[in-house]
Amino acid sequence: MKFMMTFSWAPDTQKRNEGIARFQKTGGLPPKGATLLGRWTRADLSGGFDLLETDDPKTLAEFSLMWNDLMELTIVPVLEDEALADVLKRTGKHG
Repeated sequence: MKFMMTFSWAPDTQKRNEGIARFQKTGGLPPKGATLLGRWTRADLSGGFDLLETDDPKTLAEFSLMWNDLMELTIVPVLEDEALADVLKRTGKHG
């Protein structure tokens, strides 16, 4: 299943710099069992988005623990358009 993680931090220079240093050291990769499909950072560097894939939500909790001391994280399951179209068709909610 795919999940979108959003991350952001308040304008706290110390935490931002620590986050950048940690990212440069680790590459910001999730733990084994989760795959990073894409990452986008806001142009103002206030946060960004990671698209992750896993069948084990424990890996998302582990990934969160790696970063939530520095930034606010939100993780939500997401569907691609094709999967959503299947749901709409199955439920009769199509135009």
